[in-house]
Amino acid sequence: RKKHPPWADPAVKDKIAEDVFRVRFAGESSTENGIKVTDDVVRTTAMLGFPTVNRWGLLHEAGGVKIDLSEMEGLPALLPSGREYCRKMHVSRCLSVANDIISNRLFEQIREKRGLVYGISFSWRPYRVFPGGYATVGFMPKPDEIDSSVAEVKEVLSTLLRDGFTEEEFAAAKTPLVTKVREADKKNGFWIHLMEDVTGGVTPKDLACIQGVEEHYDVLTREQVEE
Repeated sequence: RKKHPPWADPAVKDKIAEDVFRVRFAGESSTENGIKVTDDVVRTTAMLGFPTVNRWGLLHEAGGVKIDLSEMEGLPALLPSGREYCRKMHVSRCLSVANDIISNRLFEQIREKRGLVYGISFSWRPYRVFPGGYATVGFMPKPDEIDSSVAEVKEVLSTLLRDGFTEEEFAAAKTPLVTKVREADKKNGFWIHLMEDVTGGVTPKDLACIQGVEEHYDVLTREQVEE
């Protein structure tokens, strides 16, 4: 057996490329069966990003800003079922709801009402181990509306920070999320995902973090998510 990897030999590399990585079609080529459409529309893509806390409510430092929400006050000790309330996942669950609220507001204001973009969404990406995360607003502004679109997106975000959101917006985001968790709870993949890091000791996650997930989301209030 050779000690060096086979791709170190150019001759072997070419042979692998020829025999292993050859693309085979079952039947005729999809290209031949397709319809070619020439897109003559000029499209643009924009993205705004900023640092956030991680899954556990921590932001070590970003631009001189440090945040620690891991020990928030005023949280319930127990859920209505009598199960212990998981404080460790509180910030993560609040921000999951806030993610959908912000995305819905941006879509309604920037896409539906003002027609400045073809599509827009807000995404929160929390890290589990690294002390921080990030959020992005991705959108497709019309080529002649790039500057005004960016300005309007910032204005919508500023309004949300200043005035918060309505009870209707909160319900429109939380209710589907609770339903989604309820349905996912019946699937093996959901539990495999939840059990990640439970016993590793690398993160604060423990068994309490994966119990009663639906109920934890269901008891969240608008005031808690806004905070």
